[in-house]
Amino acid sequence: MAELTPGTKVKLRNGSSCTVKKELGRGGQGIVYQVDYQGHDYALKWYTQNFINANAFYSNLEENAKKGTPAPNFLWPEAVTEKSNGSFGYVMKLRPKGYEELSAFMLAKVKFASVKILLDACLQICSAFQQLHILGYSYQDMNDGNFFINPQTGHVLICDNDNVAPHGTNMGIAGKGGYMAPEIVDGEKLPDIYTDYFSLSVILFILIFMNRPFEGTKAISCPCLTTEAEKILNGKNSVFILDPSDNSNRPVNGIHTNVIQRWPLFPSLIRDAFIKTFSKDAMHHPEKRVMEKEWLDRLVQVRAMYAKCPLCGKETFHDLTADVSKCIECGKPFRHVPFLEVGRYRIPLTHHQKIYSCQVSPDKDYGKVIGEILSNLQDPTKKAIRNLSSFEWQAIPPDGKFRLIPHQGVVPVIPGVKIKFNKDSTGTIKV
Repeated sequence: MAELTPGTKVKLRNGSSCTVKKELGRGGQGIVYQVDYQGHDYALKWYTQNFINANAFYSNLEENAKKGTPAPNFLWPEAVTEKSNGSFGYVMKLRPKGYEELSAFMLAKVKFASVKILLDACLQICSAFQQLHILGYSYQDMNDGNFFINPQTGHVLICDNDNVAPHGTNMGIAGKGGYMAPEIVDGEKLPDIYTDYFSLSVILFILIFMNRPFEGTKAISCPCLTTEAEKILNGKNSVFILDPSDNSNRPVNGIHTNVIQRWPLFPSLIRDAFIKTFSKDAMHHPEKRVMEKEWLDRLVQVRAMYAKCPLCGKETFHDLTADVSKCIECGKPFRHVPFLEVGRYRIPLTHHQKIYSCQVSPDKDYGKVIGEILSNLQDPTKKAIRNLSSFEWQAIPPDGKFRLIPHQGVVPVIPGVKIKFNKDSTGTIKV
């Protein structure tokens, strides 16, 4: 199937065209070119392999382009080309500079600027796939090659969206080893939304703990990854490396150092979610896997728990359900600080801690900041919450005499004070 050369004009199904400028890279399916499209630089993925179900694949691709992207994180097909000598492709936005592949994070070649940035990236991934699934799609081929992340901002871009199809429809691909759900590995099922849930949890585990969730003792003792070995390691009878009731596939000292060191540092709120979704029960019953909504709820709370240690000033996790937390940086125990309880979230009120819109409203923008905690310059023990939102809050002290807090106004951190953020959400400052 024909390759393209610089200067080639490629006709698109929407009536316009794009012009090839240069090759950017190539893989098993085809070649990616930089093209001029409507006066701007875009990427063109051009297929050079034969598809068994080429007509169905082409029609699905065109339908996805017409419907548009489910979320801005997806480098979604924007226009499909006309067929040319059996070849075709689609135009998508170019990946900007500053983004790294997921494998670079797992190999510690690249590091997130902070734990909060890591959690922001996880929230974006979960939110994007939640929106994709709400529209009735399944992704079908989630793996480490699909994600590009800016380590300084946590912004995520998701590529290779050509296999996305309506739930119940398959484009002929099973997935990549180590990321496929066990029922696919065992040959019992084709990809769908429930297999996406499994793959999503694998991606999150790799980002947070820098290790694959089933890569432990058994993987080390396996000299060759045959089909049968793949079923043992990743099929329905595989064992999560941190399964609390089965230690047959534990991480190996000196090899799986990342997960051994990082697992105990993160709150049980996040560890329990992985234990649940990679449990033997969920391996055999896909409907019991952790879905995006639960991941989002847990990640929002875990991000809120991550705040400055009152002893050393570095960031650590605050367990506000216990009297004492232990700093992951200085190693010293500390009693919990005043916190804002709003709905199901508890937010420690330490210097520069943020309050997000998703904590006080149904807003799905998990990066939108509406408040920040500030310290008094003369007396750092005295703190206040600054209103960074575009709407007024009501501050209600214990005597019930409320006052309005405008944009940039502040509420002193005093136990018992309530903050009414909107008609449906009121928080209380507690100690």
